Amino acid sequence: MTNAPLEHWPLIVDGVLAGELVVEGSLMGAAASDPTSLVGSITRTVFVAAALAALAGLLLAAALVHQITRPLVELTHASRRIAQGDLHVHVPVRSTDEVGELATTFNQMATSLAEQERLRRDLIADVAHELRTPLTGIQGAVEAMQDGIFPADAENLEALHAEVLLLNRLIDDLRTLANAEAGQLALELAPFDLADLCRSQVNALHFKAAERSVTLTTNCPAQMPPVQGDAQRLNQVLLNLLDNALRHTEAGGHVAVAAHASATEVFLTVTDDGPGIAAADLPYLFDRFYRGDRSRTRTTGGSGLGLAIARQIVEAHGGCMWVDSPPPGAKHGAEFGMMLPRPVQS
Repeated sequence: MTNAPLEHWPLIVDGVLAGELVVEGSLMGAAASDPTSLVGSITRTVFVAAALAALAGLLLAAALVHQITRPLVELTHASRRIAQGDLHVHVPVRSTDEVGELATTFNQMATSLAEQERLRRDLIADVAHELRTPLTGIQGAVEAMQDGIFPADAENLEALHAEVLLLNRLIDDLRTLANAEAGQLALELAPFDLADLCRSQVNALHFKAAERSVTLTTNCPAQMPPVQGDAQRLNQVLLNLLDNALRHTEAGGHVAVAAHASATEVFLTVTDDGPGIAAADLPYLFDRFYRGDRSRTRTTGGSGLGLAIARQIVEAHGGCMWVDSPPPGAKHGAEFGMMLPRPVQS
């Protein structure tokens, strides 16, 4: 047994002595006899805890800062690569917060820039290819005249003049398409009746259809709800569709123009019973310079820009175009159509 002194600590409950706690030795230990040592120990403990807390806070802050700045650094490096011409760069999307949304938007922008660059290069290549053919023909004819192979008579000059006219038409089409794709196509908007436009254009082409022994008919209501648009531009679209239909319909065939309206839209279709369009060609018909029949030339098949321009004009009016081959319920032929929104009634 030890000889440690006993300390008696009274236990008081509600002011009444309830018992006594007997402790062998001192309850406060050495600190009871040395308060300065106790204060120093507590102070050191507080300082150590504060230092550990500060260190943990710094580490946590560094981790958070790294997590936030890492996507921004990646965006900065990717932006520099885009500025240097690398349009196929993308950044990883690591979160769904604002920084993740910024990364997603950046990737969409990079994809759009790459697509625009591809379209620009394709356009330059297409234009160079399309211009080369008439220019080569003109150059060859002029050189032949200079060398005395062909006489510079009215017949040969007329052929050169025809090539120049084709070249001018191609350039005009390119300018129209470029303005339309850039959203700078000038539209003179005014209300007009699409059915009247159809009947007028069909009447104007009756003689051309008769020359080809093709029946040209129209199926439009006596009066349709007015369309807010550029009648001249939309007439250009209809003329292109009718010209294509007549060109690809054999003698004895039939081309029909129809129009109808719904509560919010108006529809126009041009249907023929020609040989139809190959399924492989359908997705590309509205691409510039595309010709499904590789044997067609600019003289027999146009510049290859008509449908591309037509789609841009219709989309500039807030509408859309489509093609079905064969048309619903037919065994062959093709149907081109367009939809235009009706003006909102106030």
